[in-house]
Amino acid sequence: MRVGWLNGVTVIAGHDFLRFDPQSQNGSSAATSFISHAHGDHLRRISQLGMSYLTPETMDIGRIFQEVAGPNMRPLRLGESIKQDDVEVIAHNAGHMLGSAQFEVRTPDSTLVYTGDINCRDMFTTKAADNVPCDILVVETTYGVPFYTFPDLTQTSVEIVEWALDQIRIGKIPVFKAYSGGKAQEVVRIFNTLTKLPVITEGAATGITDAYTRNGVKLQHVDAEAPSADELLKSGECVCVTSTSRGLLSHAKAAHAVATGWALGNRFRDVDAAFPLSGHADFQQLVEYVKRARPKELLTVHGFKSEFSSYIRRRLGIKSSPIPLIRQKQLGEYL
Repeated sequence: MRVGWLNGVTVIAGHDFLRFDPQSQNGSSAATSFISHAHGDHLRRISQLGMSYLTPETMDIGRIFQEVAGPNMRPLRLGESIKQDDVEVIAHNAGHMLGSAQFEVRTPDSTLVYTGDINCRDMFTTKAADNVPCDILVVETTYGVPFYTFPDLTQTSVEIVEWALDQIRIGKIPVFKAYSGGKAQEVVRIFNTLTKLPVITEGAATGITDAYTRNGVKLQHVDAEAPSADELLKSGECVCVTSTSRGLLSHAKAAHAVATGWALGNRFRDVDAAFPLSGHADFQQLVEYVKRARPKELLTVHGFKSEFSSYIRRRLGIKSSPIPLIRQKQLGEYL
């Protein structure tokens, strides 16, 4: 099994050429692609790819952005697998957002897991990622340094609610800017669970929140374009969630907040509050995942890939490095 980076994580097993979260078709038109989740940096140009597998939930959200279309799309549910020749690929829960998947690759000689973005703790809208033992582990290391150790989710959620209530008491409307897919829905569910405040959503955050509800994650919200939203805004007794830099954020009474893991140690301009709410695994979660997966080799991608691979090498004694590059002209050597 050969593993490397060629506009995406590339796995070559015998005569099978697999690509995970490819960023373009460059590499091989014969490749089979697997898409881990519905964020734009992973779903990019999927309609231009060859045969592509993704969960039904990811397909549903992808249609909102018109990124999922054409006869080359194939659903692969969590827990299901496909097999071609001597290679089997199994989808496992990644815990990052609705429909997010890790992919386990099994061959007669070894196993590989590509995590994509993972979250290893239960959230309000997702369950913790499955931990999958393997020989080779390819892990995304967005927050792969010790500084990024997130506080308890309950603590962060209570702080979010308390801040919003404080803003309402002084005549402000709390408006949270968050990623339209995953983070926005987590904020909506926090207020649905811990308060009776109505939540107004805007733009893509509305469409994806509706997709969550269609797929069994019930969320109560009002679209910013609905007539009832104007009445709620006039009353001041509401919370807003948006992914844009206009609209609700421009309301005269808006108090601005962001919800992101980068709130640890970072300052945001023109923001009244920042909360470290993340759908990614933090450093400690990543380390625990590696310990339980017990790989013979660890390859890291994105974020703090050099720092995390060095830590694992030193502390756990596991062969580890950032994923190597595969050049286009090298493919003939592998296939």
